[in-house]
Amino acid sequence: MTMPLFSQTQGRGVVGLTTAETLATVTGLAVAASPARIAALRVKTKNPGTLITWNHVQALGTDAITVRSADDIQSEDDTKPRADKQHDPLGKRVLTETGQDIGTLQDIEFDATTGHIQRLILAGQHIAGERLLGAGSYAVIVAAP
Repeated sequence: MTMPLFSQTQGRGVVGLTTAETLATVTGLAVAASPARIAALRVKTKNPGTLITWNHVQALGTDAITVRSADDIQSEDDTKPRADKQHDPLGKRVLTETGQDIGTLQDIEFDATTGHIQRLILAGQHIAGERLLGAGSYAVIVAAP
């Protein structure tokens, strides 16, 4: 099974299973460590709410992401993961825990069912997802090899 890249998920519609209507569009993500996983999807919608925590994602298909209903879209105040635009890891510097700058995060390969991060993708190298220690407004931190 091919693991999707987050760049392939950006811009996808979020469809509610109870209404079969597009509720939102994916614009970014928030990650969590231990285990490394996608904690939430940042979305754009006409209604209140800007996040879908991964546990509310029913399926990630090639055409859309499904959730049960619009109630699964939450505001940042209602969720634990920091998922504002400043905490989106894509495009951030990647530093080892010892402070070595190893590049810029270009993409994330993840398991579409569980949200677990398989690889962090930088120019010319891949880092195993289990090395992810954290992500913040300044950088993504990984365990030194």
